[in-house]
Amino acid sequence: MRRGLFWLGFCALVVPLAYICVGLLGGYAVTGGPRLDGPREYRIGLVGGPIHYDLLIPLHDDIRPRFAFAAAAGVSVQDPAAEWLLVGWGARGFYTSTATLSDIALPVVLRAASGDAAVMRLDAVGRIADFAAIPLIALTQTETYSLIDAVLASVEDQTALPMPGFTLTDAFFPARGRFHLFNTCNVWLGDTLRAAGLPFGRWTPFAQSIRLSLAQTGLARD
Repeated sequence: MRRGLFWLGFCALVVPLAYICVGLLGGYAVTGGPRLDGPREYRIGLVGGPIHYDLLIPLHDDIRPRFAFAAAAGVSVQDPAAEWLLVGWGARGFYTSTATLSDIALPVVLRAASGDAAVMRLDAVGRIADFAAIPLIALTQTETYSLIDAVLASVEDQTALPMPGFTLTDAFFPARGRFHLFNTCNVWLGDTLRAAGLPFGRWTPFAQSIRLSLAQTGLARD
């Protein structure tokens, strides 16, 4: 009995620590690339919080038509005042109900951890005056188009889900893949950046993994 309790306690301690350590190491262990030659005339941003990163895509004239489907859901991608598209991927139950950390509920956390359907959130954003807290990555046109291809490939259905968003200009769409502890929103972001040909962390489950990858690759300093 005591031996069983010992191993139960040991696993309860070691398994989470191992998960955290491997997740941080995965952000440090860079793969992908090499970068393409050519003028890097596009800028994308990474908007981070304590547990989640969003992708910020510039709404240039050649990019707006790729996301025209979102306009039917109220995402004002065609509005000249919209300069950026905020893109995020996550667990349906958690992502759609957690606008802030104070909205976190244990049942949706447990469901996300064990496995939940994925959604993608799109939001049109106007001019951003201060990028001090938003790392910007310079891309070539080819890298930018590859990134957008990867984002759109993650959209399972271009018809928005019938649920409210967090702002007056956002919407949730069914997304491909399934969210769980080993395939988080930040893993999706790392996969998407590598799909554009960028070097990035091999496995990035945490926001801290993303930050480690940025520091390791120097992408935001190019």
